[in-house]
Amino acid sequence: MLRLAALLSALVLAACSSPAPASRRPVAAATIPPLADLVAGVAGPGWDVRTLIPAGTSPHVFEPTPREVRLVAPARLVATVGAGYDAWAAKLAAACASQARLFDAGRAAGIEAAEGGEAHDGHEHGDLGHDPHWWLSPVLAAKVLPSLAAEFSALDPDGAAGYRERAAALAAGLRRLDAELEKTLRPVAGSPIVTAHAAWGYFADRYGLRPAASIEPAPGREPSPREIRDLVLVARREGLRTLFTEPQFPEDAARVVAKEAGLRIATVDPIGGPPGRATYDELLRFNARAFRDGLGIR
Repeated sequence: MLRLAALLSALVLAACSSPAPASRRPVAAATIPPLADLVAGVAGPGWDVRTLIPAGTSPHVFEPTPREVRLVAPARLVATVGAGYDAWAAKLAAACASQARLFDAGRAAGIEAAEGGEAHDGHEHGDLGHDPHWWLSPVLAAKVLPSLAAEFSALDPDGAAGYRERAAALAAGLRRLDAELEKTLRPVAGSPIVTAHAAWGYFADRYGLRPAASIEPAPGREPSPREIRDLVLVARREGLRTLFTEPQFPEDAARVVAKEAGLRIATVDPIGGPPGRATYDELLRFNARAFRDGLGIR
């Protein structure tokens, strides 16, 4: 906490020397691209919605820079994933945008951090109810929208009807997306998967996949030789053919496990951001196709 406080103080001073251009619209900020897309869908064109974590960056090892200070400083609303996933954002907002409303989307989805700790720092990954990767289920994402509309309505009462209407339309779209993903993954339902880290619990639970193992034993820590050996044994026992890695994950560890276990490598992406998976819908479709194809159905 002291280290982060010192870092934020230094960042505020650095950012103030080169402030971001003023926006003509009120500003909202969200920590990761899929959450920012949901926020933008409810906010509508009257808001400038900013994403704090750059594409391709792992939120688990992310530390704010002057860029994030400049982005969040004018925000009236800061949306976080919650459940311990991006606790730094609340501290950043308190230091740089103290007047902003802080929206914990995980809490709105019914997901809470493990008692006494932050879910992303320990073993709570994959423990449904504490796993912070709720946005990988469109059903859970839809649960966030009414509360998000209420937050915007509190900031802009005159626009309340518009926020509610956009939230309802977005929720209907997520229900259609959910049905589409279920159809895409139906041929591989029941299949075991091994992934870079335990981010896929809600996605797997929703679409009938079975997490068998993950490479990363804890966020930001590469596996030991013993852990790699155990992964290889799991892969052989389960008859796995594909290792699903992620753009934010170190390639070397994935290559070692894949080589030792005789697995091919496919990419899934829990965060998104780049073209082709910049929006929420694009990201979820990309992942559904990647799991389907990686599990042998094309």
